Formats: sequence, structure tokens, C-alpha cells
Amino acid sequence: MLNNKTNGKKSSHLFICYHPSPPSQRHCGKNTFLSQTRSSAALSVDAGATWTCSCTPPPSPLPPSTGSQSGGGGSRGGGAGTGGTQLTSSFCVCVCVCGESARAALMENTPKCCVKVYLCSNPEDSEAEREALRETVFPRVRDRCRRVHGVEFRVSRGSFWPLWALCQALVGQRYGSACPPVQVEVSEFQTLLWTCEQMGLSTRLLERRYRRDENAVPPSFVLRDRPHHPAGGQVGVPAASAQRWRGRSQEIGATFRAAVTRCVQEGRFTSEKAHEYFSSGELGAACALVRRFHVTVKARKVRLFTEQRVLDSDPMTNLREHLLPGLVAPGQLPVRTSSVDSRRRYIDGLCQQLYDDLLTLIDRTLVREESRPSDALSQDLLRNLELCRIYASMYRVECPETERIQAYLEHGDTGHPLVISGGACTGKTALLSHCAVQVNLAFGWTADFGLNPVVVARFVGSDKVTLQELLRSVCYQITVNYGEHPWLHTSRNLIQLSQDFRSLLITASTSQRPLVLIFDGLDQMGLEEDKSLSLWWLPKSLPANVKLLISTTPKKSGTLRALRALYPKSHLFLELGSKDRRDLSQMLVDLLLARDRRITSGQRTYVNRALATCPLPLCVELLCEQVCEWSSDSEVTENSVTSGVHNNITLFFSQLEKKHSRQLVSRALCYLTLARQGLTEAELTDVLSSDNSVFSHFVPGGQVLPYKLRLPEVAVEMLLLDLERFLVRRHVAGSEVLFWTCRHFPLVIQKLYPCSTEAMQEMHAALADVFSGRWANGRTKSLVVCGSKGSKPQDVVPDVIPVKTDIDRLHPDQPWIFRSAPSMTLTRANLRKILELPFHLKSSGRLEELGRTVMSLGFHQAMLQAGHLEELISQLEEISVLMFRQELRLLARILRDSSCLLRGSPENLPVVMQAELFPFLDVLPSLESYAKQISEEGMKSNRLAVVQSSAAAVPSASWMLSDVDGVPLAEVLELQCNTAVIILQNCSMWAWNENIPGSFELIHSFGLKFSSAKGTQHFVLLSTQCPRLFLCDIHTPLCVLEIDVRSSMPDGSTEPSSRPPVEGFLVLESTMFVSYKDTRYIGVFNVNTGEGLRPLLCPSNVSCVSGCPSGQLVLCGQDDGMVSVFAVQENCHLATCSIPAGRPIIEILHESERSFVCVDSTGGIYVWDTETTADPRPTNACCLTEGEEWVLNTEHSWEDGVFVVCKSQQIFLLDTCEWTVEEQFSAPAGRKFTRAVLAKVCSLVIASLEECPFLLVWKRTTGQCILNLDTGHTQGLRLLKLQSTLLALTENGVLTAWDLDLVFNVSSIARSGASVKKILLESAEGHFYTMDGTEFVWRWGTRSGSVQGVFQHESPVETLALSADDKHLVAATLTDTYVWHTATGQNVQRICSNSSASYLLVTPNSNFAVSLCERGLSPVWKLRSGHVVCNIHLYLRNAIISPESTFVLGLHEQDLLAVSLWSGCVSRRFSCSTQMDVVAFQPLLNHVDYVVVITSSGCLFTWRVTEETLCQHVQIPCTFLSQPDMIQFSSDGRYAVLSAADDSIGVLDTQNGRLCLLPAEGQVLLVSLDVAGRYIVFVCEPKPSDCTCRLHSGPVLCAASVSDGRSAGRFPLGAVPSALSLSEELRTHVGFEDGSAAVYAICALFSIFIVCEIISVFSSVYTRTRTQTNKQTKNFQNRLSHTGSRGTGANPATRVGVPSRVTVQMINYSDSKV
Repeated sequence: MLNNKTNGKKSSHLFICYHPSPPSQRHCGKNTFLSQTRSSAALSVDAGATWTCSCTPPPSPLPPSTGSQSGGGGSRGGGAGTGGTQLTSSFCVCVCVCGESARAALMENTPKCCVKVYLCSNPEDSEAEREALRETVFPRVRDRCRRVHGVEFRVSRGSFWPLWALCQALVGQRYGSACPPVQVEVSEFQTLLWTCEQMGLSTRLLERRYRRDENAVPPSFVLRDRPHHPAGGQVGVPAASAQRWRGRSQEIGATFRAAVTRCVQEGRFTSEKAHEYFSSGELGAACALVRRFHVTVKARKVRLFTEQRVLDSDPMTNLREHLLPGLVAPGQLPVRTSSVDSRRRYIDGLCQQLYDDLLTLIDRTLVREESRPSDALSQDLLRNLELCRIYASMYRVECPETERIQAYLEHGDTGHPLVISGGACTGKTALLSHCAVQVNLAFGWTADFGLNPVVVARFVGSDKVTLQELLRSVCYQITVNYGEHPWLHTSRNLIQLSQDFRSLLITASTSQRPLVLIFDGLDQMGLEEDKSLSLWWLPKSLPANVKLLISTTPKKSGTLRALRALYPKSHLFLELGSKDRRDLSQMLVDLLLARDRRITSGQRTYVNRALATCPLPLCVELLCEQVCEWSSDSEVTENSVTSGVHNNITLFFSQLEKKHSRQLVSRALCYLTLARQGLTEAELTDVLSSDNSVFSHFVPGGQVLPYKLRLPEVAVEMLLLDLERFLVRRHVAGSEVLFWTCRHFPLVIQKLYPCSTEAMQEMHAALADVFSGRWANGRTKSLVVCGSKGSKPQDVVPDVIPVKTDIDRLHPDQPWIFRSAPSMTLTRANLRKILELPFHLKSSGRLEELGRTVMSLGFHQAMLQAGHLEELISQLEEISVLMFRQELRLLARILRDSSCLLRGSPENLPVVMQAELFPFLDVLPSLESYAKQISEEGMKSNRLAVVQSSAAAVPSASWMLSDVDGVPLAEVLELQCNTAVIILQNCSMWAWNENIPGSFELIHSFGLKFSSAKGTQHFVLLSTQCPRLFLCDIHTPLCVLEIDVRSSMPDGSTEPSSRPPVEGFLVLESTMFVSYKDTRYIGVFNVNTGEGLRPLLCPSNVSCVSGCPSGQLVLCGQDDGMVSVFAVQENCHLATCSIPAGRPIIEILHESERSFVCVDSTGGIYVWDTETTADPRPTNACCLTEGEEWVLNTEHSWEDGVFVVCKSQQIFLLDTCEWTVEEQFSAPAGRKFTRAVLAKVCSLVIASLEECPFLLVWKRTTGQCILNLDTGHTQGLRLLKLQSTLLALTENGVLTAWDLDLVFNVSSIARSGASVKKILLESAEGHFYTMDGTEFVWRWGTRSGSVQGVFQHESPVETLALSADDKHLVAATLTDTYVWHTATGQNVQRICSNSSASYLLVTPNSNFAVSLCERGLSPVWKLRSGHVVCNIHLYLRNAIISPESTFVLGLHEQDLLAVSLWSGCVSRRFSCSTQMDVVAFQPLLNHVDYVVVITSSGCLFTWRVTEETLCQHVQIPCTFLSQPDMIQFSSDGRYAVLSAADDSIGVLDTQNGRLCLLPAEGQVLLVSLDVAGRYIVFVCEPKPSDCTCRLHSGPVLCAASVSDGRSAGRFPLGAVPSALSLSEELRTHVGFEDGSAAVYAICALFSIFIVCEIISVFSSVYTRTRTQTNKQTKNFQNRLSHTGSRGTGANPATRVGVPSRVTVQMINYSDSKV
């Protein structure tokens, strides 16, 4: 284990080395595995380091080395050598568990983000092994890491990483391709040259291949032609070039080895120095790269070779015989041995062994972090803490401004924030982060004062947060740090958050724990809709214990100007200037020395010039990347360096393109920039692997391409290694992602790699494919490569033809939720997918797929489990503007209404959706797939499914304009373009429209005070107090036209001192007509210029103005009932007409081009024919004489022929054909109407009332008020209707919206309007019947949920019964008894009687009926003819007909009687003593002679009616018999429901003698037991809680198994239930107080093997059977004991095993007209 700690980074490395014996050397071999070795002998590293190695060397000594021997090395480079030690299959696997710790109070554990495996092998002789691992092992390990541990798994192969080279040093002298030393110090190189000359060796090759570089530290000779290792991703290197390089390297290596040997012999080199030349060829280069990774590897205390073995020792022998046994023995490590029979079996065994070992090591190293916070606010807190640490590490140049900041923090009561301004890249973010760390680091600057400050830093520009997100996050962190205040609710609006923010600043901070707030990049918030840049949310003055630091640019968005205006008396404004050039030069020197580089004095001259023109730290880092490539003999000119940040970034990217290829660099940079929140290394490799333009460069040559192939991860890692200073890692959603430290890099990328819209969408689509898992699970993607056609002579160029092949890119699966197999109990949301996939689908233009994605259950479950409920709702509303408007908005409204429940219990999502969504599926068929997913998911934990639901409320959405602007409303306008315009008292104008993202949009913000506003079409006319008029077109809101009022006034009139307010205005084409209050003229203006035209003069004061559809005529209504007609083109008067009543005309409507309708102030309607324009003629009139109230509003629909007139007490519906009153609705007593509208083809009338929070909905066809819509407010309610949306707006800015389609759907649900009192079920369960105490009996379809028949009686129905064959329905009123044929609805019999029947019974054979009357005789009559067979003289309570249709069993006084159906006489009597009464009984269905009887004393008997024998069984506590009407028996008498007191139900198991208490969530209202005694359903009212929503406080339907009390499910009911019935097929029928009904089903087809504890109450009673005859009967003696309550718990049972197949039928709710 190698622990490296650098700048807060922590990583753990596990090494596994595999050296299997080659198949050709089949000894009795041993494959040794060493695991978890703790020894400093192998590698001396930081304290606490652990190194793990597994090696399987051949058991016998390897053959002696052959060939030329060469070796050597320098202190700055690796040695080169070619030895005879040959390993045909050698592996070294290094497992690295990487993570980065973030300082947070909520999480102390270091988050692990990645497991890296570094695979080191010789590519030439291990291709089969590597391919097997790549295709079979690594994908499985990656999948397990992501599912179980939530970390990425990466495989790298190559020599660039230091650990790889260290492992290479262990495995021997020859391992992979050997290379000459890359860099040799000058003194050593000169010594070697002199030695070669003394030995007579040629030095020409060394002098030609090495050049002197004085820029190296220390000066060294550097190899000129550095080869690219194949692992570096350079696929396709010509074989001839590689062969030439190997030849030259062998020659150079031989020269070095001979010279080094002589130097050691003559004492010029020590053995340690020589050993560096004889080590693996890549060790020196790797050690050089160690410093680039900031990993300090100390001097090795135990060398692999002793001094005397430097020249002639075999490394593998030393490794096998000395090093590894020395590691195994002290630690008593396990050793694994295996034998290899064939190469295929060897590869399979290697794969299985490596897979098992990797899983063991990973599972042991990674511990599941149960306490890791998952909600969005906690994640945001950790993210900002990490950002602060990252930015603080970038503070490299000391700024004098820190003293000013320190003085501000140490000062007492400043009262104002310290504002730091500066241009781009001046280091504002790094400075503030450094200050935040200094304050937090052992209290830094405040330590001398004994303070413990709380620092809250937010980097606005990094995450582009909105003001609401910023305030919520800051308030949350303040409450967490101080711990004395409750956590804030995430659904608070902006005004409440701003108030909480100011309040926390005052109450939370103390003198000992002051609060330091840091807002960096406040100018980059930039969301105009929330007016965050106006800074209204900042406090005017700061409390004494609060310090606020703000950074902003001096010019952008005017933030600095707004801050100066907010704090005019403050002098705390600090401007960051340019950095001192000497400091920047020193910074460059330090950066170069960290890389062991420097520059010459001549080169420094040009660098200083560049720094003088751009004195910024970022420019220094970019110059460092450039000058690191300079050697001392490089030609440097003025053009070699450039000034400016963007130019240096461009030059830096150009260098990367030369090194890594333009295609790889450009695509990688673009993908990193396009990602919403960055990409992980694995995700970047995945998307580059799927990009054919990049992937084609890494496809190996050959005729047959591999079926599975992936972009070499080392190629991506090498690119990221060069970007490490500018592309850092941060934790987002549990993953370590890459992001740019400076926002100028994405800007340069967009300019440097310009893409068309199609190319951008293509890259977004590629990212979407990665996160959706499109190419996962073996799915292949096509690739076109070039191949040659046939074989041709060498001098003939072969034909190149494109070849299309399908390749599996080895992408991982992307489920919404990771479930750890096999238990599937550990679940984790795929946070990366939910954050990135919707963004890329939208950006790629795949809107259909986007809508289906966000409308999937998996997406919702993952978002809820991740704690992103608010973001889920926001995304649904945002995407609804693009598509699936109704569906997505409905889901968003349901989620918002149920947020209080889902936030704490995401698993309740299926239940919530079944209750709230299913009633609307027939309106929104696109949601059927989502509903099917809901049903399937709900069955896993809740077996109570919806068959037919009854919606209690219409989902609504609410907004507060005070969320975006904290001022009240001034005016609300409803325009004909289906837009509502809201004008606030601060003269800002907002628009609400269905197609506006977020629903609200700021149109304009004026600096004038308005007195009134009028609207028509898409124009708004604003009147000021000056007085002036302004015309605003909402389509182009920024262009406001001022109207020249004086240019359109009558001749000779003088402008009044105060112009009258505008009464109304009209726009016809390019002409606008404006009428003023109490004036006789109408101003005419040009809409385009605002200039006035000649006004229109009327005989009297104008009250309204209207234009005909063609725009040729203007009609002016007047106060004296006259209407003047003007021609628009000629601007002349044509005619005048008047109404008889002479009342003011308030509205003029145009039914057609040839007629118009006038409405006077009291509702009088007059129709005029304008076929002759100069002489209009009246054609019809209608006067509403009911009262003289003024008309509040009118609405019409010429297509449907309906006209609505709303007055304060009545609403009139008129037929426009005859102009007669068709319907009339009156206001409730003591209430007044304020407005009425028509909806859904005029089938609904919706009205608002004065000071009433409800909107009333009437059904026009029946006149029945069927629904009320709750607005929750009563202040000045204004009702609007826009397209398919109904709006209610209050004076305090609360807007509530309903979808009219949903309103119509709920209004179409059948309901009788009266409370359901009784439910009867057919035996076939195709229909059921309800009685509500009226004269109607309703017949419902069980599956359709619609009313399929109504049986009407002359008086209210008292009771009813259904025959066993379901053919006849018997109903009794006070005077008559009706027999109905259920199929046809025909009344078969109507029997008159002198006494009313209180109860009806029908025999099981469906031949006879019994009418039980409390007074008089109770007749027994034939069902088909009505003929009375006999009369029963006694009244029987709770009567039941015996199963064989022989007796009527019932209670009379205190006895149980069995009355004969043939004679009406009492045949049998069960009589108790005077102290006992019979309280309940039940005949047994399978034993028709037996009846179970319970007496008031608690005795339970079985009574055989025919023989009158009695058997006493158990004694029941009398406390359970207080509700005799509640007692229910199963048909076999085994189970009985005794009582439902408080929050439990008493259930008696007669066979086992157990009395069980079934717990309930609250007070039990209704109970029903199924006939077979399998399940019990009940409705309970939950206990009071803090939340008063329907889901928390409304009734709940619960189902439980009777045998063991296990919960079968629960379901929230939307309305108050009044009746409950459970059928034999386990369908639950619920009747509600509003007359509606719902059907639910218990899906009992699952196999569940969970034992639940049940409360049992027993009393020990032994009785001996007594018989009234001398015949002996069998006595069932059972014990019944009484014990204390032990608490059963109401947790649902956990399902184990595979459920049986269950078919869930989706219900289509049809409109049923009653």
C-alpha cells in the first residue's frame, strides 16, 4: 500500500505481480501469490505505506543469458540493456485506489472515486492474455466497482507511470523494449566518453544521438530521438522505423555497458551509480516522472543486486531466490500454487485468479460509506469546500492585498462588505480562497484574538448558480455550522430565503464565532429573471459579527456600480492591479525548477517582454509549459513567445496537438468543455472510444479486427498529464470529474475549434450515448476502416476500399440505480447519468428521447434517491416547454404536491403516482408506459393495486411573483395572444404563458410610475402620472413607443392639466384607437410611429370601443346607450343607433361581419344587423330583469352558441341562436360572484366568489356543482383563462394554474353527490351497486369505473339486496319494494306494503326474498312473482339466511332464533342466561348445520342447529366486544374481526385460540374481512403530524394478511370514505362521501416467507362440552391466554423469492353521463 499525500490528495496503491510459467516450460511449477505485504525492504516510501506483490516465477533457474550484454545509466536517466533473461508471459498488475479528501463537518471519510489497474506486460508475447483480460475480466470488475462501491475502474498499460517502472525493476533485466538513457549528466557523460576513447570504442554514435542541454538542472546530455512507447497510444508506428531504433538502441546500450563496467572497475563510478545504468530500461524515465506526480520515493534501503553482482548477477534469480522469499517468510503470507496443462487453461485460470484477487483486494480496501450525505444541499456544501481548497492551492504569488483583507477581518464593526474588483485572470478567486483557508487554518489570522470563525465561501462563476440556489446553500451551511437553528426547507421561495439570510446574519453569528461570507464572481450570476444583479437581497448594513467579501469585475453587468450605489458611504472597495514583474519572474523560475528546467539569459529576455505585456499568473503558467520544451540551443525569437492569455492558451493547445495528434486533442477538449459538470477520466475514454474520428487512429492494423476494442486509456492519461495544471479534479455527485480552473480555456476552445450546429449536436449525442448506455452490454458500433483489395506485386499500389466492421467499444452499463447483486439490497443512484443525460439529450436535439427519459420511473427514482427533488421538478417544468407539455407538468405538479412525503421516503413514489396520476391516464395516453412501470414497481413492495381510482383534487401549480420581485401587483391584463401580463407597483412588467420556461418572463422594467394599463391582442397601453402614454408590444418588449397624445385631440380643445384615464383602446392593423373616461372623442394614432391622426367624435361620453372582424368599422359605445359607427379608412361617421333602455354600453361584440351585439350595464343584450352600414337595424334583444346589478364580465362562444353574463348574485347562460336564457346559476348564500368563464367546449362553467378560496365548477348539462378548486388565498382573487389553462391570481402575487383538461377529467368522474352508504357486489364481480340514501341506486362497472346504470325510485331507498345469481336487485323504500332486472334495468316487481322494510334478504338459491320490518309482519315472498309465502312475526336483527335456504337466523332480544322460511315459525332457539346476550353469529358455509355464536360474556360456541347441540370453545375478553356491529366472520368461522378500537384491530383465530391485535396507523374508520378469511382491509385516519397535506393527513386504505398480520400494502385515499367492501376475489370497493367509488385489488400471487410478530392476548379457559341431548359430541379445547402488548411494528414485509406472474390491466376512464 503506497499512500501519497500531496496537496490534500490521498491515494492507495495495491501491486499484484503475476509471473506464470510459460506453457513450454512445464515443470511442477508454482505460481506464487503475495498479498498485503507490509515491508519497507521492497520499497521505502511514506510512513504507513503497504506494498502488495504477487509473483509466480518459474520454479527452476532460467537459462543463462545470451547475446550481447549492455547496461549503464545516469543519475538523470534510465539504463538500457538487453539480457538473455526471457519471460514469454509476464504480468505486473498494480491496483491503485485513488481518492481525494474534502474538509467537511458532515463527512470525515475520504471519498474513493477510482480504482486503477496498471497492467505491465510485454505486448509482443502476451497479446492473448491481455485480450482475455480486456474482454472478460476488466468489464466485470468495472461493473462491480460501480454497482457495489460507486467508484470507477480503469485499466492502464504503459511505462509513463512511476509504479509501472518500479514493478519492471522487480521482474528482471529484460522486460519489454529496452531503451538508452534519456538524460545523462554532463560530468558523467564526459567521463563515459573519455572512458570509451581509452577503451578504443567509437563515440560517434553517442555524440550524434545526444545533445548538450544547459537548460536541464543540472546540465545534461539529452537523447535526441526519444521513441514513443507503444503503450503511449502511438499505434501504427512503421515496423522499419521501430526496427532501426532497436538496432541503434542496442548499439548505444552496448557502448554504455562497456564504459560503465570499466568505470566501476577503475573506481570512477560507484556500484550504486552503475546499478542505475543496469536497471530496467524505463526505470530512470519513470523516476523522472515521479517528480511530475509529486510522489517522493526515498532511497532504496535494500537493493535488488549486491555490489559483487552488479555485472554478472541474474536479476530474475536474485528476485526469485532472495527478494521474494525474504518478503514471504517474515510476514507468513499465503502462497498459491497451480500447474498449467494448456495455454487456454492457463489463460482461463489467469483470468479467474486475477478476477478473484482484484475483487478481494478492492472489497477489503473500499469500505462502504454509509454516512456519506446524499441530499443536494450537503453535496453542494462539500463541493464548495473542495473548490475553496483547489483554488487556494493556485495562490502562488503573494499579493499585498491580503494585508488589507486581514485588516478588514480583524477590525471590529465595519458595517459594510469589502468589495474586491479586478480584471480577468487577476487572481481574485485564488486570493479569496487563500484568505478563506488562512482564516480556517488554525484560525489563521484570528488566532491571536481567541476566535473560532465560521467561513462560508461560494464560487458563483464555477457552478453558474441562481440566486435562489445561492441563498439556499448559504443558509443551509450557516445552520449546519452553528447547529442551533433548524435546517431550512428546500422549497422556500426567494423572498423567504432572503429574509432567512438576513435573519441568520443577525442571530447565528456571535462574538466568539464570527461569520465570514465570501461571494466570488458575483457578477457571473447574471440571471435577469430573478434580478439578482440588482443586489436587493444583500443587507443594507452588516451585523457586528459578520464580514462579507465580494469579488467582481469592474465593468461586466454593472455589479460594481450597483454595489457602490447600495453602499454609498462605504470606502471598502479594493481593486486588484497587475502583479509585479519580479514576482512573476520568480514564479516562473520556481515552476521551471520544479521540473528540473531553466532558461538562458537570452531566452529570459523574450520571456520578460511577454510578462511585461501580460503580467498575470495564468500567463506565467502557460509560458512555463512552452519554455519547458526549449533547450539551451533552441532558436528563440520575438515570435517564439506571445502575449495575452488567449494567445498563450492557443499556443499551448498547438503543442498538445503536435504531441498527441490534433484529432485526439480537439475532441477531448471539446467533450470536456461541453459536459455539464465535467467528465471523469473513464467517461472521457468512453466517449472518445465511441467517436469514430478518434477511434480509427487507434485501430491496430491487420486483416482481422478484434470484436472488442477500446481506446487505450494510457493515451487519455498522457494527454491529461500534460493538462494537469489547468484541468484539475473535483468531486461532483460522488465522482472525481475534470474541470477547467479558468473560464478562459472554454472560451479559447470554442474559438480554436469552431463547430457547426450539427457537429455540436453530434458531440452532445455522443455524450448522451455514453450516459444512456447505448453501446453497453455487448452492443456494437460500426466503424469504417480502409483495407486493401487482394494481393498485388510490390511495385503496384493496392486498391484501398472502405470496410465496415462492428466493434464492441466495451462501454459500461448505465442503469438509473445501481443495485448490488445478488441481494439487491444496496442501491445507489447513478448520479452522473441523472445530471448529464438530460442535458446532452436536449443539447443534441433529441427531444423525443429527452421527453421519454425524464418521463421514466427510473429517472424519477434516481433523482429522489439522490435528494434532487427540487431539481427534478424544475427539469420537468423546463422540458415541458419543448414537448409533452401536459404530461410533464402534471408529473411536476404531483411531485411538488407530494414533496413533503417523497423527500423523506422516496420509496413511496409508486404509491403516490398510483393515487394521483392514474385518474388522468385517459386524458394523457402518453403516460401509459410510465403508469405500467409504476404498477410493476409498486407490486414489489405494495400488493394493493389500483383498479379504478377516484380523483379527489386537480393537481395545480402555484407561483409567487414575490419570488422574483418583492413588490405587490398593480394590474393584471389578459391578452388575446393567450398571455397574461402582470404589472407590479415598481413598474416592472411580467408575462405568463404556457410556453415560457419557468412560466414567468420579465418583459420590461420602466423607470416611470404608471397609473393604469390596458391590453388588447399583443399590445399593452400604459398610462403614466405625468400624463404620458406608452405602447408596448410583448413580442418585442424592448421597443416601447411613446404616444403623442396632443396630436389626436379635437379641434379647438385645449390640453387639460390632468388628462383623463384611458377607458379602453383598440388596434386595427396599423391604427390604434384610444378612448378616455368621461370624454366624447376617441384618439387615433399610428402604431408604428405614435403620431396622432384625426380623432373620432361621438355625441356623448364614450364607454367602450370595438372593431369589426374585417377591420373596416369602429363602433363606439356610449354612456347614454348610443352606438356610433365609423369607417376606419375614411375616418368618418357612418351611423348612430341606440338601445331602448338608455343604459351605458359596456361591451360590443361581433358575431359576424354583418351583425354586432351590444351589452348594457345591467345585462341587457341587443343584436343589430349591419348589412346596411349606414342604417343598422335591431334584430333581437334579451333583457335580464333579475335585479339591477351591474354586469361583472361576459364570455361567449359563437361556435357553441353560448353566451355567459356574470352578475354578483347570478350567472346566466344564453342561447345565441334565440337569445334566450338557457341556464341560470345562483351564488351560495352570503356570497357574491366576481367572475365566470366557460371551459371545455362550454361543458363547464367556472366561477370565482368574493373572499372565497375556492373556484366553483358546474356541469352545464346537469347544472350540478361537481367540483371546487382550492386556491388557498382569498385576497382579491382574479380569474383568467388562457388556452387550456385556468389561472387564479391574487393581489399579493400568488398565481395558481390548473390544466383544464384535467379539470374536465375530474369533473367527468361519476359521483352521485351524496355519501355512499352501502355497497353490494356481484358474485361475478363485473359490477357493483351503491346506495347513497337518495332515490337512486347506482350500478358501476368494476373495471371501467363508470356508472353503467341508475335505478330510480319514487322515494329515498332505505335498503337493498342482490340475488345470488346477480340477476335481480331488490330495493326497499318507506312504502314500496322494487325488484329490478340488473341486466336490462327493467322494474320487474313493485310491491306496496304498509310498513317499511329495514332489511332485505334473498335466499342463496335466488328464489325467495325476506323483507324484515321493525313494525308489523316481515313477509317471505317469491322473488319472481312477489307472492307472499309466509310472514315472520318477530323482528330479527342482523338476520342471515342459512346456506341451504332453510332458516332465517337472526337476533331477537337476547336470543338467536332460527325461523323457518316455509312457515315463519321459530324452529330453533339459542338462549343464554339472563346475564348474557348473543352479540354475533355466523353460519359455516361448509358445515351448513353449524353456527358460530359469540355471547356478551365472551364465550364462543358452535351451535348445531338441526340437533341443537352446543359446544363452547374459548373465552374472549369482554373489552373486545364493545363494538358488536363491527364483528365479522370468515365463511369457515376460523377468523373473526371483533373490534377496531383506537389504532388497532382485534382479530380472533378460533382454530388456534389466538386473539391478535393488528396495528393501524391511526383511528380505524372502516373494516372489511374477505369471505375466505385471507385478508382484512381497513381505512384509518393517520395520527396528526406537522404536515397537513392529503398524503399525510388524509385517510389511508390498508390491507393485511389475517393469518400472520403481515402488511399487504397501503394506499392513500383522496377523499373521505363512507363505505368499504372486500370481495371474494380480493377486490376492495370503497365508497366516498362525495358519491364516487374506487376499486383496489390485493395481488396475493406472491410467495413471501417472512415471519412477522403479532400481538396475542390469551385467557386460559377450559370448558367441558354440554349437550341438550344425550349424544356425545367432540369437544375442541383450546387455550386462550392473556399477555401484555409487545409491539408488532408496522414495517412492510420483505419479499424473498421470485413472484408469480401478475397481469396488471390498465384502466381507461371513460366519461359517463349520469
